Amino acid sequence: MSEASLNGSGKVGFIGGTIISVLNGISFEGILETIFYAMLGTVVSFLVSYLLKYFMKNHSKERQE
Repeated sequence: MSEASLNGSGKVGFIGGTIISVLNGISFEGILETIFYAMLGTVVSFLVSYLLKYFMKNHSKERQE
C-alpha cells in the first residue's frame, strides 16, 4: 500500500487501528511493572552516583595529605 493510495480518512483509520492494536496488547500489570522498575532504576542510579562522588571526594582528600 503506497502513501498515494491513502487519503486523509484512510491515514487516520490506519493510524487509529495501529494505536488500538498496540494498546490492546498492553496490560495494566505490565504498566505497573514498568513504573516500578523505572523508579527502582532511578533510586539505584542516584545511590551509585552519590556513593561514587563520596568515595572520590574522600580519595582526593587522602592524596592531598
